[in-house]
Amino acid sequence: MSTSGNTSVPNEDPLGIDRLTIDYDYLLYKINDYVASIQLETTAICRRQNELIREQIIDQVMEKNIEGLNNILKKCEELENHFDMLDQIAVISENFKVRLARVLKDYKQLKS
Repeated sequence: MSTSGNTSVPNEDPLGIDRLTIDYDYLLYKINDYVASIQLETTAICRRQNELIREQIIDQVMEKNIEGLNNILKKCEELENHFDMLDQIAVISENFKVRLARVLKDYKQLKS
């Protein structure tokens, strides 16, 4: 459809595919960010632990390290949730493919 005198076509996305793409890319960005964050924190804690063992300073700092490791575990759980979201997106997209194929088949039958 075109309107006279109007050369631009409005960007319509009734199914929200553009938004889904943006959300998917953002989710992947967050996952990468979490992985990098977990890696940096784990490395820092391991280095700190190694230094503590060498210096034989254990009690108070060990509790702090355990707390840090618990925080990393929480981030890992959040990361797992993000991967679960990716799995759900895969299921949704597969269902969408089936539904789209059905619509196309029905359309071809109506056209015949």
